[in-house]
Amino acid sequence: MLEHIRVVDLCDGISQFAGHLLASCGAEVIAVEPPQGVSTRHDGPFVGDRRDPESSLTHWAYNRGKKSVAIDLTSAEGQERFLELLTTSDVLFEDSRPGALVELGLDHEQLSAANPGLVHASITPYGSTGPRSHWKGSDLTAVAGSGFLHASGDHDRPPVRVALPMSMLHAAGDAADAALIALRERARSGLGQHIDCSAQESVTIGFPNNLSHLSNAARVDRFGGGITIAGMQIPLMYPCKDGHCMCVALMGAVFARFSQRLVAWEAEEGFADDELTALDYGTLGAELLAGERSPDILAKANAAHRAFLASKTKDELWQGAFDRSVLLTPSATVADLVANDHLAARDFWVDLPVGKDRTARFPGPLVRFATDQPEALGPAPRLGEHADAIDMSRRPTLPAEPRRDGSLPLAGLNVVEFSWVIATPSAVRVLNDYGATVIKVETASRPDTMRTVNPFHDEVAHPDNSVGYGVYNAGKKSLALDLSAPTARDVVFDLIRWADITTESFAPGSFGRMGFGYDVLSEVNPQLIMLSSSLLGQTGPASSLAGYGFMAAALAGIYDITGWLDRGPAGPYGPYTDYLAPRVVLMSLLSALEHRDRTGRGQYIDLSQTEAALHYLAPAILDQSVNGRTLTRCGNDDPHRFPHGVFPTAGNDQWVAIAFDDDSWRDFASSVLDRRDFAGMKIDARRAHRDEIEAAITAWSSGAANDDVAATLQGMGVEAYPVHDTIGVTGDPQLAHRGHLVKVPQSHAGEMWTHACRTKMSRTPARLERGGACEGEDTFEILSEILGYDADRIAELAAAEVLQ
Repeated sequence: MLEHIRVVDLCDGISQFAGHLLASCGAEVIAVEPPQGVSTRHDGPFVGDRRDPESSLTHWAYNRGKKSVAIDLTSAEGQERFLELLTTSDVLFEDSRPGALVELGLDHEQLSAANPGLVHASITPYGSTGPRSHWKGSDLTAVAGSGFLHASGDHDRPPVRVALPMSMLHAAGDAADAALIALRERARSGLGQHIDCSAQESVTIGFPNNLSHLSNAARVDRFGGGITIAGMQIPLMYPCKDGHCMCVALMGAVFARFSQRLVAWEAEEGFADDELTALDYGTLGAELLAGERSPDILAKANAAHRAFLASKTKDELWQGAFDRSVLLTPSATVADLVANDHLAARDFWVDLPVGKDRTARFPGPLVRFATDQPEALGPAPRLGEHADAIDMSRRPTLPAEPRRDGSLPLAGLNVVEFSWVIATPSAVRVLNDYGATVIKVETASRPDTMRTVNPFHDEVAHPDNSVGYGVYNAGKKSLALDLSAPTARDVVFDLIRWADITTESFAPGSFGRMGFGYDVLSEVNPQLIMLSSSLLGQTGPASSLAGYGFMAAALAGIYDITGWLDRGPAGPYGPYTDYLAPRVVLMSLLSALEHRDRTGRGQYIDLSQTEAALHYLAPAILDQSVNGRTLTRCGNDDPHRFPHGVFPTAGNDQWVAIAFDDDSWRDFASSVLDRRDFAGMKIDARRAHRDEIEAAITAWSSGAANDDVAATLQGMGVEAYPVHDTIGVTGDPQLAHRGHLVKVPQSHAGEMWTHACRTKMSRTPARLERGGACEGEDTFEILSEILGYDADRIAELAAAEVLQ
């Protein structure tokens, strides 16, 4: 797919994920390391727990298939060699602190002078510009600033993060996608540009609830393993006989039939009475919100679910999900993942030998391409292994006659979207942000589920008033088209003739049974790129399972590693794989476009949300397969730092995220806590005194506002950030400086708040001109101006009730 692209990876930490994504799609990726190797080589976990920079499982996770050269960028000779390498390359990824390359004399202007076509992406905790860009950051502090951390965890404990660092992976994924978008623009203009990726913003955009304050909507209350609606708690994660399970028994038209089938099963086994079986889950939510029913009935239903699920094993519930068509899945441990039958049947895993008697199990393909599937990546390189194996004569391919018309990178790209909720619409929105024309097809009888989900602008529940729908669908055009009507078929085919890309997220096989499978659509348009997104992929023994990102996150083991060791899973908030998969969706679509540009051939892409998410868990999967160690819930602990956690500050449910290393702890303990006995402790000794140390920090932090506490700590060189709730996100000076929260026109509400694009490009910034469209708002324009239908044809379709 991307064999024609060369990438220089200067990332020191897990931002190496950006290069990993491009390498997985075939790009040549050259890791430039300092003479001692990058940090990930020294962080572990290690094979057999023996410290060795060549056997770090974290390093292996995100560096397979890359080449390695060792260059000392602090020397004149090293800088000359580095600049020479850049003249041969298309993309540079780096995660240095803002200003660090400038101090070395390697700012973006100098890099561009060496290679005007270079696409240079910076990946940082808070972005390259802004009043807090220079603040020290980490995974914990970046997710704290996004609003997402505040919503995750048990209400009676501090907010809690996922046990594996994730926020820099979000940003790295966005950087990889943006690099491919910038390269498409370069193919016209011949010029590269700088891409600025902030982990804080990358996590923020996955969480529309942080717009609640601006939208005059109800805020999210932290409730581990579930969600809250107007103060009513709805558990989603439940104990079962041998672990935990995800049970999506929600209300509303989309979920009602699944929830009522679950209650019928419970009634058969004596766990639900006549009152519960008589409930109409389609109207129950509205009745509760209107005060027409007591919340006691919801508590009674939740208690019935809890008792029933506790009587079953994970395997029994998994079988029931298929037999009964209910939204149930086991909450997998990492050990469960590496032994999963469905993943094995899809040949997902890549097993590579580790020495004589061990095997390392790596996540396999990002997606399944129908043709020209990139080869599986080999092992991670040894430090400096390719010092003499880089082709220095290579030069980027630039246009012979550059066109610099100022158009957005994806101008002229046409997309038809039959997908809904978050995972794919969130990715497709980025295509729109950078100039693609996107037509979203839906109907009033089968709307996008996000139209039914809180928060709603001004707390008015209406399908055109959902803040979340606006976040994931801003700028798209809406076509109302009843796909079940026979006369809709010709309209779909005309859309496909117009399109470069189409996406769908029906249950596996459903779109084909409707007459719109890739075999049919590729006959209509041989150059079409089509992506199907589902929980578990289009093939395999469990592929027929339909559901939502909550279930994929449970299947992918993410819930099991989030929370406290003495309790069940407590997060993360929401359908978490829906926040991870968009980077892989976008990467696969853009890679297929690059492939089509060179071959003229279309492509079919099978994306499994669960498999996409497992790439984010690669270090834990490797630790399980190599060392037999199962990652589990550990609160906010980190293997490399202590104290590392979330501490209370002044105010109700207000917190600050803090991460100490040895140096910053020594200064803080002696000067702020006045505890010289603590100051000299190394990390293991500090852990042994956890209760006393955390109590001392809490006594100090509780006396001031979280912004003030964070600023004080940052002044001492400590990684810290306020744990924002929705009001904190609204007032965050860093997000404000970067224009991340934007108000755009929206037909139903007049105006609505949404998030700006995930990434910022220096020459061709994204553009957003309106919010999420009302259902069918653009139907006439699409049919008349894009498809060229005359008034009579449109009237015939309307009379046949196809346009609804």
